[in-house]
Amino acid sequence: MEDSKGTIRKNNRLISNLLKGKPQQYLVVGIIFLLIPIINLWTGMISFSNMTLLNNVVIFAIAALGFNILLGYAGQVSLGHAAFMGMGAYLSAYLTMQLELPFLLSLLLSGLVPMVIGLLLGLVALRLASLYLAIATLGLGVTFQNIFIEWTALTGGHAGLRRIPYPEILGFEIRQREHFLILSIVILVGLAIFSYNFLHSKTGRALIAMRDSEHAAQAMGISLFKYKLYAFALSAFYVGIAGSLYAHLYRYVEPSAWGVELSLNLLAMVVIGGLASIGGSIVGAAFIQLLPRVMQDLPLVGGITNINFILTGVALIVVIIFFPTGLIRRFDFLWNKLKAKVGKLNSKEGGTP
Repeated sequence: MEDSKGTIRKNNRLISNLLKGKPQQYLVVGIIFLLIPIINLWTGMISFSNMTLLNNVVIFAIAALGFNILLGYAGQVSLGHAAFMGMGAYLSAYLTMQLELPFLLSLLLSGLVPMVIGLLLGLVALRLASLYLAIATLGLGVTFQNIFIEWTALTGGHAGLRRIPYPEILGFEIRQREHFLILSIVILVGLAIFSYNFLHSKTGRALIAMRDSEHAAQAMGISLFKYKLYAFALSAFYVGIAGSLYAHLYRYVEPSAWGVELSLNLLAMVVIGGLASIGGSIVGAAFIQLLPRVMQDLPLVGGITNINFILTGVALIVVIIFFPTGLIRRFDFLWNKLKAKVGKLNSKEGGTP
């Protein structure tokens, strides 16, 4: 009996140590979610459309994660980030279709090129602040959307680009939605772990200090412009990666997908999920992507035109009123209560003779 109790205590300590750090938690959660596509390959319980929806959640979680670095951690508002996602999508399609570059190289370039362009644009835009920055980035987004329409040699204009190649890694062609979901989850987990380490580095702490008080940050010797530029560039990199994955998932891209509506959706994902939270970016993306699918099956609201935008607006209002710090903070509260109960249970078991 004592041996069994000792084994239980050891297992509890092992689990608590395993989940102590955030990167470990991201890794464990990622492995758990990897089971969904793996099991579905054998059972087929989840339909093709729902598997596509899950892919959407992960792709937009990557984009929201990048946007959260800019908004949540650096405190800078952008209403033109859809342009960087479109840039990544078109670039990846062009590189794989016309230049026949490998998918992984195209994926990397689809993040690096928007990052470089984000640096160049940030040199001008980030000299502005608050509402002026939001208006400037909104103008940049509209400008790039028109470039996507007019630059037909690269983008195909209004017709867009069709039959984008399937991703291919080490000779394995990723055709099934389940395989694509595995790839997307691996990329998301990797970027989440990188984000955590980056935000807990000297640069990340400087971003947080700048967000909390620019005057105090300047007094400590932090260059506001330099660190704003870092955040803007890294954010553009993440969004470009998401755009590349989007292009290869649907194998079709066209200009109307990269408008102001997408930028506002990214903003809603971050605010609803939780500002300055890696997990909040994922929760917010899942909320925005899954809510319309759930609501469209209801008899009263399913037939309403533009129900997606209505629900997003209502959700923003509700979250700001009742959960001003985002949905993820509620989950964190429940998780901390659970850990406290497990800790008390372990201490009681440890104290019994």
